Amino acid sequence: MNKTKKQLLCSLISSAVLLSIPQASWAEEADVQEYALDEYVVTANRVPVKRTEIAANVEVITRAEIEKGGFTSVPEILRKSNVTLEQNRGATVPLLNGDDRVLILVDGRRMNWSHLVVSGSDHAGKTLDLIPVDNIERIEVVHGPASSLYGSDAVGGVINIITRKATSSQTAVTSEFGSWGFERYGLTSQGKADDISYLFTYEKKKQDNFEYKDPKTGQTKTHADTQQDQQFMTLRLDKELTGGRSLTLQLEHTEDESGFAGYLKEDGTSVYPGGYRINKDNNIALTYQWGKDAGLNNSLRVYHNRFETTHYKSLSATYDLAATGVDWQQNWKLGENHTLVGGTEWRQEKLEDHVSIDKAFTTGAIFVEDRWKLPSDWTLSLGTRYNHHSEAGGHFTTRLSANREINATTNVYASWGQYVKNPTLAQMYSNTIFWKGNPDLSPETGNTITIGINTELGNGTKLQASAYRSHIKDAIDWAWKDWEGNGTEYTKYTNVDNEKRRGVDISLTRQLSPQWSVSGGYSYVNIQSKSDTATQYSDDPRNSQPNSYRLNIEYDQDKWNSILTLRRATGRDLTKFTGKAYTALDMVLNYKMNDHTRAFLKCYNLTNEAYETTGSTWSTTTGEFPMPSRSFYLGLEQKF
Repeated sequence: MNKTKKQLLCSLISSAVLLSIPQASWAEEADVQEYALDEYVVTANRVPVKRTEIAANVEVITRAEIEKGGFTSVPEILRKSNVTLEQNRGATVPLLNGDDRVLILVDGRRMNWSHLVVSGSDHAGKTLDLIPVDNIERIEVVHGPASSLYGSDAVGGVINIITRKATSSQTAVTSEFGSWGFERYGLTSQGKADDISYLFTYEKKKQDNFEYKDPKTGQTKTHADTQQDQQFMTLRLDKELTGGRSLTLQLEHTEDESGFAGYLKEDGTSVYPGGYRINKDNNIALTYQWGKDAGLNNSLRVYHNRFETTHYKSLSATYDLAATGVDWQQNWKLGENHTLVGGTEWRQEKLEDHVSIDKAFTTGAIFVEDRWKLPSDWTLSLGTRYNHHSEAGGHFTTRLSANREINATTNVYASWGQYVKNPTLAQMYSNTIFWKGNPDLSPETGNTITIGINTELGNGTKLQASAYRSHIKDAIDWAWKDWEGNGTEYTKYTNVDNEKRRGVDISLTRQLSPQWSVSGGYSYVNIQSKSDTATQYSDDPRNSQPNSYRLNIEYDQDKWNSILTLRRATGRDLTKFTGKAYTALDMVLNYKMNDHTRAFLKCYNLTNEAYETTGSTWSTTTGEFPMPSRSFYLGLEQKF
């Protein structure tokens, strides 16, 4: 064993011992680099499956696309996809199938919290802004419910962020500067010696208050208390063992000290003048995998996530959250055309807000999904999961899907799936001047029917289309009123709504020439709700993108690469937004000086549009959450 290999092995073992938190990985994390990434997707079925055999609307964003875009955050990456993003109080929440009940995974590890993570979005359990980018290999987005495989939160869909594994020895540094005093510095170092490898990333970025265009006056104004100061660090150590086995240790550390303006009042001032928050995120996970040589990707993981946040001069609140979990997955190949995926999960999560909540709960689950390959290239999948929540009780969720692979580039599918979303600890036990919990809340339940097609139309044109309809019972919402009749108003959570959603997703890509390619997409989302006192359903005015359009035009030749992205939304309600429609135009330009040096220029909101992606929540004032105005960024990446 050479010196480098010994050092890497010692780092792997000592880190696990000192931190005393082992982790186990899922099949989604199963060494994805061993598969042809354009052909296989791991998140939809928890095992690598050919894209033409998946009965779901799936989007994949690769490492090459991330590098070409020069993206510095997960929201920037997802803007080029059919994922709806809502920015709210310095946090970004994804919506799939018009729903913010979305499960966020990192290498298959649950990142959602049972807490009010984003004010005004009671369902979202994770903000995308605090996830590092430099260690991402690819992002897989699965539209539609996946509770039978993943449990609570996977109502609208799943976003799985898959991290990189080192394949060579290389170091890269990045620096970037831009509008409003933006600065970013990054370091990525990776190494590989025989069967041991490491990947380390560090990033620091900061920015002053951003500017926005006032839709009422057309003037450009500074949005107070929106400054950012963030640091990210990740470390991944991999050890390949004999017999198709491996061991992976992952560490993630985030520090974030950013402004917290709340929302803008009608006079343009923030509701929390001088407000800011400090977030700290520390995660560790250890994964043991076996059976990879037989394509089974069995796994065992132990992990610990911790998140601490304190608000100053605003909500004056402190939240400490911790989660410890164990996941086991086993895959059986019962025959040439018959596979079984099963496993168990256990997770304990604790929330302490130093005011009213010092509470822990546990969830335990067992799941199984059976896949059969049938004659005429049909694939049938049936899965079920039993999930027991120590506060909300136990529930079964089931999924049934059928897929037909018509040829090497075309498949059609249909699926029906149930889902459950357990109430958060904040919704059940909060006791502040702003909101009161309700320990008698029932879980939100429902189901979705989806049909779709993926095909190649000829001449390099690819089409992906799907349509869905869903129904949610016992939806949790809040109301601000005098609940006790004593003249004191506060927010209380109750199971008051039924919700219905229907929509369409269409994506087209076309390679026009060796240099030019174009892709476009359209999404239609209709959301209706009915309270327990209403007689009929009505459209949800908070729907931020009833009609969504996107267009990406890319030019790639020799040393130059450029991407022009247009995003448009129409059909918005003027009681919640300042405009019925908006159009935003972004551009990225890359110049490869040599094999080791790349310069890039990014321009966002070139049309200087005045718009919001989140509607009013706590007041009747529109324009509470304006998006940044036109901005420019220039960067340089050097590899060694």
